[in-house]
Amino acid sequence: MSEQTSNVPEVEIPPQLAEMLINGEITLAEFLGLSRQQLYSIAEVGYQMLSSGKLDQAKQIYKGLVEADPYDSVFHCHLAAVHHKMGELEEARVEYSKALDFNFGNIDALSGRGEIYFNQGKLTEAVNDLKSAIDLDPQGKLPSSVRARAVLVAIKEIVDSHKNSAQ
Repeated sequence: MSEQTSNVPEVEIPPQLAEMLINGEITLAEFLGLSRQQLYSIAEVGYQMLSSGKLDQAKQIYKGLVEADPYDSVFHCHLAAVHHKMGELEEARVEYSKALDFNFGNIDALSGRGEIYFNQGKLTEAVNDLKSAIDLDPQGKLPSSVRARAVLVAIKEIVDSHKNSAQ
């Protein structure tokens, strides 16, 4: 055994805990003993990276958080936002959808996925998501619902333009 590995402490893992992880009864975060507060502290670092344009670092952080707790809507949504900013639209759409699987009222995910649908020309899906985002934040307190309104206005203008040119 090399000197490096001999300094590594032995870790006792209770077999029942390992079995629970394997069976999907607990998340990796629970297995490792990471609290919700610790996970969200890590997510805050990811958000700072995202906000400052350090997208590769943000992506790594959010990928790790999604692995640690795959049932957290916020982690999926923020990973989607990173993909979205990187132009990885299909990956973003998938992650926004996963976020919505765990919280169908996630306004940021609805707005983001609606924007992607709009850019893909899927106007019905776009309108559904964007309208849902607005319905959940009728006062427009969140930036994502304000963007949703702006995209809906653009869709209305496109539809009106097509109607006018058809007449």
